[in-house]
Amino acid sequence: MNCRALGPFLVAVAVLALPAVGLAADVEMTFYGNQHFKFATPGGKVILINPWVTGNPDWPKDMKLQEIRRVDAIFVSGGHGDDMGQADEIAKQSGATIVTPAELGGYFQQVGVPGTQIFGSAAGGQGTIAGVKYQIVQTHHGTGYALPNNPIRQYGGINAGYILTFENGLRVYFASSSPLTIEFQLFGARYQPHVALLPIGGRFQMHPDDAAYAAKLLMTDNPNLKTLVPQHHRLNAPSPGGPGATPEAFEAEVKKLGMPLRVLNPKIGQTYRISGTGEVR
Repeated sequence: MNCRALGPFLVAVAVLALPAVGLAADVEMTFYGNQHFKFATPGGKVILINPWVTGNPDWPKDMKLQEIRRVDAIFVSGGHGDDMGQADEIAKQSGATIVTPAELGGYFQQVGVPGTQIFGSAAGGQGTIAGVKYQIVQTHHGTGYALPNNPIRQYGGINAGYILTFENGLRVYFASSSPLTIEFQLFGARYQPHVALLPIGGRFQMHPDDAAYAAKLLMTDNPNLKTLVPQHHRLNAPSPGGPGATPEAFEAEVKKLGMPLRVLNPKIGQTYRISGTGEVR
């Protein structure tokens, strides 16, 4: 065959084989019930938020705690059992760094997590861990912990919310157990998250109607917000906030306010891909 005739064909094949320039990979998000989220980053890191396994009614029964060994960082919002969950055990078997309210770091030390794996901070703190930029914000929610064989609760610091910025530019706001406050407006304008993980469980945090209004505040001077993810509710057990604390009720409240936002009701254990601009698939 004539080499000249092959020339354009070979150039076309070479171009198709090249990686796409400027196109960042998606972030992968998996929900395991309550506030337990897993994020796999474009840089190949694994991030957990509030990994409650033992006692979590929505944790997949075919997944074992001992199998969670591929983790780089764990963000813990507070010392309640359904907040920090089994962060200590996962950190010890994976080598992950725990980002935690500073006072709660004392708990992790006392249960045997190496000091080099405990990163205490507080609202206002920011930095980068495992390639992910974090900003800690306040949530106005109590926290505390009980040591093994000691029923008296210890002070665990102020509950923390986290805004995580991934390598593809995606910003995810985890509001932990926050009530409705005017600070959602501030967080929207200042940090402009694309995705918000909002508590809807009621009783100890927002009900769906307040959570929807919190989303409205997050839209203040924030053109980025596209997706809302309800959290801190129960799927396979009665919710502490009663029968009205459901993702369906939350979505209905969002529609009442006329917001052009997607409410993602994630299935347990299913992985979703999130683009750098907040689209979920």
